[in-house]
Amino acid sequence: MKTPFLCIGLVIILFGTACSNASKNFSEKFKSGWLSSCQKQAGINMAKSQAKEYCQCSLDIVMERYENDEEAGEAIASMSVNRVQQILVLPCIQ
Repeated sequence: MKTPFLCIGLVIILFGTACSNASKNFSEKFKSGWLSSCQKQAGINMAKSQAKEYCQCSLDIVMERYENDEEAGEAIASMSVNRVQQILVLPCIQ
């Protein structure tokens, strides 16, 4: 089960640096960076097609829960590892 831990690392990395609702303000740079980094990490432990689906799922969750890149980054950075797993990892691997 390396994938959840890799994705948590991905989340932390992404916030150092799909819009389901028009009022949301996620940059294309954020979205493409999320998908690219996630797929590289997730691809270590799953097929490319599974990694793509998993990463899109996690991005969709972030974009549903938060209004923009900055808000998402601050919220996720302040969460425990277990909470990140509950919110972003588990729903996408079931």
